Amino acid sequence: MSQDYELWNIEELLKAYANVPDMAEAVKIKMESLFLFLEQNSLLTCRVSNDSGQIIKRSIMKSELTDEGARLSSGPKNAVHRWLGSKSSQKSPPEMKPLEKSLAEIRSH
Repeated sequence: MSQDYELWNIEELLKAYANVPDMAEAVKIKMESLFLFLEQNSLLTCRVSNDSGQIIKRSIMKSELTDEGARLSSGPKNAVHRWLGSKSSQKSPPEMKPLEKSLAEIRSH
């Protein structure tokens, strides 16, 4: 039986940047964009935003990912991890094309 655990927690990440407001804002935007991408592409078993598109659920557990969501975000060179460290994720707003491309590859197999 696999154990459930927290994959991402926006508030916990932001604590690390408490003394660097510019970085904290960039991390917040990046993570909220990721959460919305996962939700909009049916990669989660739960809602993370309200009807206005605001993030209301600030953490995601492993068990809350669909099979496709898990494939996109697991493994040593997973697409989500690569995107989080890429220049694409640092743009304002973040560029989602790398994740869209990886998801299309997953869905084509």
